[in-house]
Amino acid sequence: MTRARPQACGGNSAKYRQALAALAIFLAAGLCDAGQALAETADGLPEAETVTYDQVLADPDNIQLSYLYAISQIRKSDLLGASATLDRLILLAPNEPNIRALRAIVLYRLDNLREAQKEFADLLTLDLDPELKRGIERYAAELERRDQHTRMTLLTSVGYQYDTNRAGAPNSGQVRTFLGTFDVTKDGQKEDDHSLTGLVRFGIEHDLATQNRNTLFGSVSAYGADQFQLDDFDTLDLSAQAGGRFEFGAIFLTPTLTYDHLFLDRDSYIDSIGASVRADMRISDPVNLFIRGDMNWIDYDNTTLYPAGDLQSGADLGITVGADFYIGTDQRLTISATHHGFNSDQEWETYVGERLNINHTWLIGGGAFLMTDLFGEYDNYDMADPITGESNRDDWIYRARMTLGVPVQTLFGAEEWPDALDGLTVSIYGEYYRADSNITNYEYDNARGGLTISKRWEF
Repeated sequence: MTRARPQACGGNSAKYRQALAALAIFLAAGLCDAGQALAETADGLPEAETVTYDQVLADPDNIQLSYLYAISQIRKSDLLGASATLDRLILLAPNEPNIRALRAIVLYRLDNLREAQKEFADLLTLDLDPELKRGIERYAAELERRDQHTRMTLLTSVGYQYDTNRAGAPNSGQVRTFLGTFDVTKDGQKEDDHSLTGLVRFGIEHDLATQNRNTLFGSVSAYGADQFQLDDFDTLDLSAQAGGRFEFGAIFLTPTLTYDHLFLDRDSYIDSIGASVRADMRISDPVNLFIRGDMNWIDYDNTTLYPAGDLQSGADLGITVGADFYIGTDQRLTISATHHGFNSDQEWETYVGERLNINHTWLIGGGAFLMTDLFGEYDNYDMADPITGESNRDDWIYRARMTLGVPVQTLFGAEEWPDALDGLTVSIYGEYYRADSNITNYEYDNARGGLTISKRWEF
Protein backbone atom coordinates (compact mmCIF):
# COMPACT_ATOMS: atom_id res chain seq x y z
CA MET A 1 0.00 0.00 0.00
CA THR A 2 1.44 3.35 -1.03
CA ARG A 3 1.41 6.02 1.63
CA ALA A 4 0.19 9.49 0.74
CA ARG A 5 2.89 12.03 0.03
CA PRO A 6 3.15 14.69 2.76
CA GLN A 7 1.26 17.79 1.69
CA ALA A 8 3.16 21.07 1.81
CA CYS A 9 1.84 23.82 4.07
CA GLY A 10 1.18 26.13 1.18
CA GLY A 11 -1.95 24.39 -0.07
CA ASN A 12 -5.25 26.01 -0.99
CA SER A 13 -7.40 24.27 1.63
CA ALA A 14 -9.90 26.81 2.99
CA LYS A 15 -9.72 25.30 6.45
CA TYR A 16 -5.94 25.44 6.34
CA ARG A 17 -5.92 29.09 5.29
CA GLN A 18 -8.21 29.83 8.23
CA ALA A 19 -5.86 27.97 10.53
CA LEU A 20 -2.97 30.21 9.53
CA ALA A 21 -4.80 33.02 11.32
CA ALA A 22 -4.01 31.27 14.59
CA LEU A 23 -0.38 32.29 14.23
CA ALA A 24 -1.24 35.96 14.54
CA ILE A 25 -3.63 35.42 17.43
CA PHE A 26 -2.43 32.67 19.65
CA LEU A 27 -3.39 34.08 22.10
CA ALA A 28 -2.71 37.07 24.07
CA ALA A 29 -4.02 35.34 27.19
CA GLY A 30 -0.58 35.31 28.74
CA LEU A 31 -0.03 38.93 27.70
CA CYS A 32 -3.08 40.50 29.34
CA ASP A 33 -2.33 42.46 32.51
CA ALA A 34 -5.13 43.93 34.65
CA GLY A 35 -7.35 44.41 31.64
CA GLN A 36 -4.60 45.79 29.41
CA ALA A 37 -4.27 43.77 26.19
CA LEU A 38 -0.57 43.70 25.45
CA ALA A 39 -0.63 41.73 22.23
CA GLU A 40 -2.51 42.14 18.99
CA THR A 41 -4.95 39.39 18.13
CA ALA A 42 -7.15 38.72 15.15
CA ASP A 43 -10.39 36.80 15.49
CA GLY A 44 -9.50 34.18 18.08
CA LEU A 45 -8.82 30.63 17.01
CA PRO A 46 -10.22 29.91 13.55
CA GLU A 47 -13.71 28.50 13.24
CA ALA A 48 -12.35 25.41 11.52
CA GLU A 49 -13.86 21.96 11.76
CA THR A 50 -12.65 20.09 14.84
CA VAL A 51 -10.18 17.38 13.94
CA THR A 52 -9.95 14.22 16.05
CA TYR A 53 -7.05 11.94 16.83
CA ASP A 54 -8.75 9.11 14.89
CA GLN A 55 -8.74 11.26 11.75
CA VAL A 56 -5.02 11.91 12.16
CA LEU A 57 -4.34 8.18 12.64
CA ALA A 58 -6.21 7.44 9.44
CA ASP A 59 -3.97 9.82 7.45
CA PRO A 60 -0.82 10.46 9.52
CA ASP A 61 1.17 12.10 6.72
CA ASN A 62 -1.51 14.71 5.96
CA ILE A 63 0.20 17.84 7.25
CA GLN A 64 -2.84 20.05 6.85
CA LEU A 65 -4.96 17.62 8.85
CA SER A 66 -2.37 17.34 11.63
CA TYR A 67 -1.99 21.10 11.71
CA LEU A 68 -5.73 21.51 12.22
CA TYR A 69 -5.57 18.82 14.91
CA ALA A 70 -2.94 20.91 16.74
CA ILE A 71 -5.32 23.87 16.52
CA SER A 72 -8.09 21.69 18.00
CA GLN A 73 -5.79 20.71 20.88
CA ILE A 74 -4.94 24.36 21.55
CA ARG A 75 -8.61 25.29 21.63
CA LYS A 76 -9.10 22.61 24.30
CA SER A 77 -6.13 24.02 26.29
CA ASP A 78 -4.16 20.80 25.66
CA LEU A 79 -0.89 22.65 25.08
CA LEU A 80 1.30 19.63 25.88
CA GLY A 81 -0.60 17.58 23.31
CA ALA A 82 -0.34 20.38 20.74
CA SER A 83 3.41 20.58 21.36
CA ALA A 84 3.81 16.85 20.69
CA THR A 85 1.73 17.11 17.49
CA LEU A 86 3.78 20.05 16.23
CA ASP A 87 7.05 18.29 17.08
CA ARG A 88 5.97 15.45 14.78
CA LEU A 89 4.99 17.93 12.06
CA ILE A 90 8.43 19.52 12.25
CA LEU A 91 9.91 16.13 11.29
CA LEU A 92 7.58 15.93 8.27
CA ALA A 93 8.04 19.54 7.15
CA PRO A 94 11.16 20.94 8.85
CA ASN A 95 11.35 24.07 6.69
CA GLU A 96 7.70 25.17 6.93
CA PRO A 97 7.70 28.52 8.82
CA ASN A 98 4.01 28.44 9.71
CA ILE A 99 4.37 25.18 11.64
CA ARG A 100 7.58 26.36 13.29
CA ALA A 101 5.96 29.62 14.32
CA LEU A 102 2.97 27.91 15.92
CA ARG A 103 5.28 25.47 17.71
CA ALA A 104 7.37 28.36 19.05
CA ILE A 105 4.26 30.10 20.40
CA VAL A 106 3.12 26.88 22.10
CA LEU A 107 6.58 26.57 23.66
CA TYR A 108 6.23 30.16 24.86
CA ARG A 109 2.88 29.40 26.50
CA LEU A 110 4.41 26.33 28.15
CA ASP A 111 7.17 28.55 29.61
CA ASN A 112 9.86 26.77 27.61
CA LEU A 113 11.26 30.21 26.91
CA ARG A 114 14.80 29.34 25.88
CA GLU A 115 13.73 27.02 23.06
CA ALA A 116 10.94 29.39 22.00
CA GLN A 117 13.38 32.29 21.87
CA LYS A 118 15.78 30.34 19.64
CA GLU A 119 12.94 29.33 17.30
CA PHE A 120 11.70 32.92 16.99
CA ALA A 121 15.22 34.16 16.23
CA ASP A 122 15.65 31.54 13.49
CA LEU A 123 12.25 32.36 11.98
CA LEU A 124 13.04 36.06 11.74
CA THR A 125 15.95 35.27 9.40
CA LEU A 126 13.49 33.77 6.86
CA ASP A 127 11.40 35.45 4.16
CA LEU A 128 7.99 35.49 5.89
CA ASP A 129 4.52 36.75 5.17
CA PRO A 130 4.40 40.34 6.58
CA GLU A 131 1.47 39.62 8.92
CA LEU A 132 3.09 36.46 10.25
CA LYS A 133 6.39 38.30 10.70
CA ARG A 134 4.74 41.09 12.73
CA GLY A 135 3.21 38.53 15.07
CA ILE A 136 6.53 36.75 15.52
CA GLU A 137 8.35 40.05 16.14
CA ARG A 138 5.88 40.90 18.90
CA TYR A 139 6.35 37.56 20.64
CA ALA A 140 10.12 37.80 20.22
CA ALA A 141 10.11 41.25 21.80
CA GLU A 142 8.02 40.00 24.71
CA LEU A 143 10.41 37.08 25.18
CA GLU A 144 13.38 39.44 25.18
CA ARG A 145 11.66 41.53 27.83
CA ARG A 146 10.85 38.47 29.94
CA ASP A 147 14.49 37.46 29.68
CA GLN A 148 15.42 40.65 31.55
CA HIS A 149 16.01 40.16 35.27
CA THR A 150 14.28 43.47 36.03
CA ARG A 151 11.19 44.74 34.23
CA MET A 152 9.34 48.01 34.76
CA THR A 153 5.96 49.29 33.55
CA LEU A 154 4.24 52.65 33.66
CA LEU A 155 0.48 52.94 33.14
CA THR A 156 -1.28 56.28 32.74
CA SER A 157 -5.00 56.82 32.26
CA VAL A 158 -7.44 59.71 31.99
CA GLY A 159 -11.20 59.41 31.82
CA TYR A 160 -14.73 60.55 32.49
CA GLN A 161 -17.29 59.01 34.86
CA TYR A 162 -20.98 59.51 35.56
CA ASP A 163 -22.74 58.37 38.79
CA THR A 164 -26.48 58.37 39.46
CA ASN A 165 -26.03 58.47 43.25
CA ARG A 166 -22.48 59.60 43.99
CA ALA A 167 -23.07 60.22 47.69
CA GLY A 168 -24.80 56.89 48.33
CA ALA A 169 -27.98 58.53 49.63
CA PRO A 170 -30.74 56.14 50.80
CA ASN A 171 -33.25 55.14 48.15
CA SER A 172 -36.19 55.83 50.46
CA GLY A 173 -35.17 59.42 51.08
CA GLN A 174 -35.55 58.69 54.79
CA VAL A 175 -33.31 57.90 57.76
CA ARG A 176 -34.19 55.83 60.77
CA THR A 177 -33.22 56.79 64.34
CA PHE A 178 -34.24 55.58 67.78
CA LEU A 179 -36.63 58.56 67.84
CA GLY A 180 -38.37 57.53 64.62
CA THR A 181 -38.04 57.78 60.83
CA PHE A 182 -37.50 61.15 59.17
CA ASP A 183 -37.15 62.53 55.65
CA VAL A 184 -33.56 63.41 54.78
CA THR A 185 -32.66 67.02 54.13
CA LYS A 186 -32.18 68.26 50.58
CA ASP A 187 -28.40 67.93 50.89
CA GLY A 188 -28.79 64.24 51.80
CA GLN A 189 -31.00 63.22 48.86
CA LYS A 190 -29.90 61.23 45.83
CA GLU A 191 -27.95 63.32 43.34
CA ASP A 192 -26.13 62.39 40.16
CA ASP A 193 -22.77 63.86 39.23
CA HIS A 194 -19.96 63.73 36.69
CA SER A 195 -16.23 63.53 37.30
CA LEU A 196 -12.88 63.56 35.54
CA THR A 197 -10.58 60.73 36.56
CA GLY A 198 -6.87 60.06 36.31
CA LEU A 199 -4.53 57.20 37.19
CA VAL A 200 -0.75 56.76 37.26
CA ARG A 201 0.83 53.44 38.24
CA PHE A 202 4.48 52.41 38.22
CA GLY A 203 5.37 48.73 38.67
CA ILE A 204 8.61 46.78 38.87
CA GLU A 205 9.43 43.05 38.80
CA HIS A 206 12.77 41.40 39.53
CA ASP A 207 13.64 37.75 38.94
CA LEU A 208 15.75 36.19 41.67
CA ALA A 209 18.88 34.24 40.75
CA THR A 210 17.35 30.83 41.50
CA GLN A 211 16.52 27.77 39.44
CA ASN A 212 12.83 28.12 40.26
CA ARG A 213 10.63 30.94 38.96
CA ASN A 214 10.92 33.28 41.96
CA THR A 215 10.09 36.94 41.49
CA LEU A 216 9.87 40.07 43.64
CA PHE A 217 7.45 42.83 42.65
CA GLY A 218 6.26 46.23 43.78
CA SER A 219 4.13 49.13 42.60
CA VAL A 220 2.98 52.61 43.54
CA SER A 221 -0.11 54.32 42.15
CA ALA A 222 -2.20 57.45 42.43
CA TYR A 223 -5.86 57.78 41.43
CA GLY A 224 -7.91 60.97 41.44
CA ALA A 225 -11.52 61.91 40.68
CA ASP A 226 -12.61 65.55 40.45
CA GLN A 227 -16.40 65.90 40.82
CA PHE A 228 -18.24 68.51 38.78
CA GLN A 229 -20.71 69.40 41.56
CA LEU A 230 -20.24 67.33 44.74
CA ASP A 231 -16.84 68.66 45.74
CA ASP A 232 -17.08 66.93 49.13
CA PHE A 233 -16.54 63.67 47.20
CA ASP A 234 -13.43 64.72 45.28
CA THR A 235 -11.14 61.71 45.68
CA LEU A 236 -7.41 61.14 45.83
CA ASP A 237 -6.17 57.63 46.52
CA LEU A 238 -2.47 56.80 47.01
CA SER A 239 -1.42 53.17 47.25
CA ALA A 240 1.66 50.96 47.27
CA GLN A 241 2.29 47.24 47.33
CA ALA A 242 5.29 44.93 47.56
CA GLY A 243 5.57 41.19 47.49
CA GLY A 244 6.95 38.13 45.80
CA ARG A 245 5.96 35.04 43.87
CA PHE A 246 7.79 31.87 44.85
CA GLU A 247 7.67 28.39 43.32
CA PHE A 248 7.60 25.30 45.52
CA GLY A 249 7.11 22.36 43.20
CA ALA A 250 3.52 22.52 41.93
CA ILE A 251 2.63 25.32 44.37
CA PHE A 252 3.14 29.04 43.88
CA LEU A 253 3.04 31.26 47.00
CA THR A 254 2.44 35.00 46.65
CA PRO A 255 2.80 37.07 49.85
CA THR A 256 1.90 40.75 49.49
CA LEU A 257 2.02 43.85 51.70
CA THR A 258 -0.21 46.82 50.80
CA TYR A 259 -0.74 50.39 51.93
CA ASP A 260 -3.57 52.69 50.88
CA HIS A 261 -4.43 56.28 51.84
CA LEU A 262 -7.69 57.90 50.75
CA PHE A 263 -8.47 61.62 50.77
CA LEU A 264 -11.97 63.09 50.41
CA ASP A 265 -12.01 66.75 49.41
CA ARG A 266 -8.37 67.02 50.60
CA ASP A 267 -9.27 65.64 54.04
CA SER A 268 -7.44 62.48 55.12
CA TYR A 269 -10.20 59.88 55.44
CA ILE A 270 -8.90 56.27 55.39
CA ASP A 271 -5.52 54.68 56.12
CA SER A 272 -5.31 50.98 55.30
CA ILE A 273 -2.40 48.60 55.90
CA GLY A 274 -2.78 45.03 54.73
CA ALA A 275 -1.06 41.70 54.22
CA SER A 276 -2.12 38.69 52.18
CA VAL A 277 -0.80 35.27 51.18
CA ARG A 278 -2.09 33.42 48.13
CA ALA A 279 -1.30 29.83 47.12
CA ASP A 280 -1.91 28.63 43.53
CA MET A 281 -1.78 25.11 42.15
CA ARG A 282 -2.30 24.43 38.45
CA ILE A 283 -3.88 20.97 38.54
CA SER A 284 -4.29 20.78 34.74
CA ASP A 285 -3.94 23.01 31.69
CA PRO A 286 -7.45 24.48 32.05
CA VAL A 287 -7.81 24.56 35.87
CA ASN A 288 -5.93 26.50 38.56
CA LEU A 289 -6.96 26.27 42.22
CA PHE A 290 -6.12 28.96 44.75
CA ILE A 291 -6.60 29.94 48.39
CA ARG A 292 -5.85 33.37 49.85
CA GLY A 293 -5.78 34.81 53.34
CA ASP A 294 -6.16 38.58 53.88
CA MET A 295 -5.67 40.83 56.88
CA ASN A 296 -6.21 44.60 56.79
CA TRP A 297 -6.20 47.30 59.45
CA ILE A 298 -8.52 50.12 58.36
CA ASP A 299 -8.20 53.42 60.22
CA TYR A 300 -10.90 56.03 59.59
CA ASP A 301 -10.31 59.73 60.31
CA ASN A 302 -12.91 62.32 61.22
CA THR A 303 -13.67 64.68 58.35
CA THR A 304 -16.03 67.56 57.70
CA LEU A 305 -18.33 65.19 55.83
CA TYR A 306 -17.99 62.32 58.36
CA PRO A 307 -17.32 63.89 61.79
CA ALA A 308 -17.61 60.51 63.58
CA GLY A 309 -15.66 58.50 61.02
CA ASP A 310 -13.12 57.17 63.52
CA LEU A 311 -15.82 55.00 65.12
CA GLN A 312 -15.66 52.72 62.06
CA SER A 313 -11.97 51.80 62.45
CA GLY A 314 -11.09 48.13 62.81
CA ALA A 315 -9.46 44.99 61.39
CA ASP A 316 -10.79 43.06 58.42
CA LEU A 317 -9.86 39.37 58.17
CA GLY A 318 -10.83 37.02 55.37
CA ILE A 319 -10.10 33.75 53.64
CA THR A 320 -10.92 33.07 50.00
CA VAL A 321 -10.98 29.85 48.00
CA GLY A 322 -11.48 29.73 44.28
CA ALA A 323 -10.60 28.36 40.88
CA ASP A 324 -9.55 29.73 37.50
CA PHE A 325 -10.94 27.90 34.48
CA TYR A 326 -9.18 28.57 31.16
CA ILE A 327 -11.67 28.13 28.34
CA GLY A 328 -9.70 27.54 25.19
CA THR A 329 -6.89 30.07 24.87
CA ASP A 330 -8.85 33.31 24.93
CA GLN A 331 -11.18 33.09 27.95
CA ARG A 332 -10.78 32.73 31.69
CA LEU A 333 -13.55 32.19 34.25
CA THR A 334 -12.75 32.73 37.94
CA ILE A 335 -15.14 31.69 40.72
CA SER A 336 -14.31 32.41 44.35
CA ALA A 337 -15.98 32.41 47.76
CA THR A 338 -14.87 34.44 50.78
CA HIS A 339 -15.60 34.28 54.48
CA HIS A 340 -14.57 37.47 56.24
CA GLY A 341 -15.18 39.50 59.35
CA PHE A 342 -14.67 43.10 60.42
CA ASN A 343 -13.73 43.63 64.06
CA SER A 344 -14.23 47.19 65.31
CA ASP A 345 -13.97 48.73 68.77
CA GLN A 346 -17.67 49.52 68.36
CA GLU A 347 -19.79 46.37 68.36
CA TRP A 348 -22.41 47.91 66.09
CA GLU A 349 -19.69 48.33 63.43
CA THR A 350 -18.52 44.69 63.82
CA TYR A 351 -19.84 42.03 61.43
CA VAL A 352 -19.15 38.72 59.70
CA GLY A 353 -20.00 38.07 56.08
CA GLU A 354 -19.95 35.74 53.10
CA ARG A 355 -19.02 36.79 49.59
CA LEU A 356 -19.29 35.19 46.14
CA ASN A 357 -17.43 36.55 43.12
CA ILE A 358 -17.59 35.48 39.47
CA ASN A 359 -15.21 37.04 36.95
CA HIS A 360 -14.93 36.37 33.23
CA THR A 361 -12.18 37.69 30.95
CA TRP A 362 -12.44 37.32 27.20
CA LEU A 363 -9.75 38.29 24.68
CA ILE A 364 -12.00 39.09 21.75
CA GLY A 365 -9.40 39.71 19.06
CA GLY A 366 -7.53 42.62 17.60
CA GLY A 367 -6.18 43.34 21.09
CA ALA A 368 -9.72 43.97 22.42
CA PHE A 369 -10.89 42.46 25.69
CA LEU A 370 -14.13 42.18 27.66
CA MET A 371 -14.16 41.79 31.45
CA THR A 372 -17.34 40.92 33.38
CA ASP A 373 -17.54 40.84 37.17
CA LEU A 374 -20.48 39.71 39.34
CA PHE A 375 -20.34 40.11 43.11
CA GLY A 376 -22.68 39.26 45.98
CA GLU A 377 -22.21 39.61 49.75
CA TYR A 378 -24.16 39.16 52.97
CA ASP A 379 -23.05 40.88 56.20
CA ASN A 380 -24.51 40.31 59.67
CA TYR A 381 -23.68 42.89 62.36
CA ASP A 382 -23.09 41.98 66.02
CA MET A 383 -25.52 44.43 67.56
CA ALA A 384 -27.89 47.27 66.78
CA ASP A 385 -26.51 50.74 66.17
CA PRO A 386 -27.67 52.87 69.14
CA ILE A 387 -28.61 55.64 66.70
CA THR A 388 -30.88 53.56 64.46
CA GLY A 389 -32.75 51.54 67.08
CA GLU A 390 -33.07 48.01 68.41
CA SER A 391 -32.66 45.80 65.30
CA ASN A 392 -29.32 44.26 64.42
CA ARG A 393 -28.24 45.31 60.94
CA ASP A 394 -28.22 42.85 58.00
CA ASP A 395 -26.90 43.95 54.59
CA TRP A 396 -27.11 42.28 51.17
CA ILE A 397 -24.75 43.83 48.63
CA TYR A 398 -24.72 43.21 44.87
CA ARG A 399 -22.52 44.55 42.09
CA ALA A 400 -22.29 43.89 38.35
CA ARG A 401 -19.57 45.47 36.21
CA MET A 402 -18.53 45.17 32.58
CA THR A 403 -15.49 46.71 30.86
CA LEU A 404 -14.70 46.69 27.14
CA GLY A 405 -11.23 47.73 26.02
CA VAL A 406 -10.04 48.24 22.46
CA PRO A 407 -6.62 49.40 21.24
CA VAL A 408 -6.85 52.67 19.34
CA GLN A 409 -4.91 51.04 16.51
CA THR A 410 -7.71 48.48 16.13
CA LEU A 411 -10.37 51.21 16.19
CA PHE A 412 -8.69 52.95 13.29
CA GLY A 413 -7.95 49.69 11.48
CA ALA A 414 -4.37 50.82 10.96
CA GLU A 415 -1.83 48.23 9.87
CA GLU A 416 1.07 50.60 10.44
CA TRP A 417 1.15 52.43 13.75
CA PRO A 418 3.67 54.81 15.40
CA ASP A 419 5.67 53.11 18.14
CA ALA A 420 4.94 56.06 20.45
CA LEU A 421 1.22 55.21 20.32
CA ASP A 422 1.62 51.45 20.76
CA GLY A 423 -0.43 50.26 23.73
CA LEU A 424 -2.89 53.17 23.62
CA THR A 425 -6.25 51.70 24.65
CA VAL A 426 -9.79 53.04 24.94
CA SER A 427 -12.07 51.43 27.55
CA ILE A 428 -15.74 51.91 28.31
CA TYR A 429 -17.35 50.49 31.43
CA GLY A 430 -20.65 50.26 33.23
CA GLU A 431 -21.45 49.22 36.78
CA TYR A 432 -24.52 48.75 38.95
CA TYR A 433 -24.17 48.63 42.75
CA ARG A 434 -27.00 47.92 45.15
CA ALA A 435 -27.12 47.58 48.93
CA ASP A 436 -30.26 46.16 50.56
CA SER A 437 -30.60 46.33 54.33
CA ASN A 438 -33.14 45.91 57.11
CA ILE A 439 -32.14 49.45 58.15
CA THR A 440 -33.52 52.11 55.79
CA ASN A 441 -30.40 54.27 56.16
CA TYR A 442 -28.21 51.72 54.37
CA GLU A 443 -30.44 50.85 51.40
CA TYR A 444 -29.17 52.55 48.26
CA ASP A 445 -28.05 51.92 44.71
CA ASN A 446 -25.80 53.60 42.18
CA ALA A 447 -25.28 53.13 38.44
CA ARG A 448 -22.09 54.43 36.93
CA GLY A 449 -20.50 54.48 33.52
CA GLY A 450 -17.40 55.95 32.04
CA LEU A 451 -14.69 56.05 29.44
CA THR A 452 -10.91 55.97 29.86
CA ILE A 453 -7.92 56.34 27.55
CA SER A 454 -4.81 54.58 28.83
CA LYS A 455 -1.22 54.17 27.70
CA ARG A 456 1.25 51.60 28.89
CA TRP A 457 5.03 51.79 28.68
CA GLU A 458 7.42 48.89 29.30
CA PHE A 459 11.07 49.21 30.22
